[in-house]
Amino acid sequence: MGAALRIDVHAHYFPEKYLDRLDRYGSTQSTLHIRKNKLVAEGPLDVADLLRNMDMGCVDVQILSVSNQLPYFDGESDAVDAAKLGNDIYAEVVKKYPRRFAAFACTPLPHITASIEEIGRALDDLGMVGITAGTTVCGTSIADPAFHEFFAELNRRKAVLFLHPMGGNAGSPLIESAKLTWPIGAPLEDTICMLQLMQAEMPAHFPDVKIILPHLGGFAPFLAVRLDRLRARFLPDSAVLPSVQAKSFWYDSVNSNPWALRCAWEAVGAERILFGSDYPFWHDDAYVCSVEYVREAGLTAKEVEGVLGGNAESLLGI
Repeated sequence: MGAALRIDVHAHYFPEKYLDRLDRYGSTQSTLHIRKNKLVAEGPLDVADLLRNMDMGCVDVQILSVSNQLPYFDGESDAVDAAKLGNDIYAEVVKKYPRRFAAFACTPLPHITASIEEIGRALDDLGMVGITAGTTVCGTSIADPAFHEFFAELNRRKAVLFLHPMGGNAGSPLIESAKLTWPIGAPLEDTICMLQLMQAEMPAHFPDVKIILPHLGGFAPFLAVRLDRLRARFLPDSAVLPSVQAKSFWYDSVNSNPWALRCAWEAVGAERILFGSDYPFWHDDAYVCSVEYVREAGLTAKEVEGVLGGNAESLLGI
């Protein structure tokens, strides 16, 4: 049996046509950062820089997702239109480069019926390998009961759900005023989302949804013992220990600190960690670093191979 593919489960692609559609419906502030930092793909098949970075890191496949540029609007028709456009563009890229790319589909949350319809179209017709969603949807936690029907459909399909922070500073004006939205606000959103999923006992209620948490689960692995000791402060009596629930999720490796990866490895096991780069926010030398640091955390050769691709192959069926 040959070596596993090297698979990047956390990579983003921002075609200009999709961002323009988001702006039409009111997300100009959200797309401004992407435009300002020149992370926009001018055409729907403008993937030359993605391929160049993948080749630099010897990465075989990227799983593309729209990051926090999600089509979440109060108006259902706006959300549906933007979600369909984003998924159609991604499907076009995958069709053009089937050996290099796959995709997580977006959905028009908070509109549940429309989102379930788009899940079906994306997975059944477009061949997406999973769904992506924000840690929050229009300010409401993804773990809120309002989204249980959405999770029930994913559970029925035994689907993969890749979560991503929305850049909302976890509701903290202090984080925003200190310009720490992405340095610490994003991993804090990851951590809060993980604990809210535990509070709602989502792994028990929807055991067949394969949830990927980004950035090594934020601060959660570092706080594993503390969370267990304080479980009575934030979990219902029926919930199992946080350290046990944590092993129900998967985690991407976006971090690049070997000791952070080792901490996550000790908390949840190497088989629950998937390689991610956070391209294009991490690109060129940083992209290569996101790959190579996995080898520096003290994992066995077999575990390294699993993190860099084997685990994702099994999870996603690639």
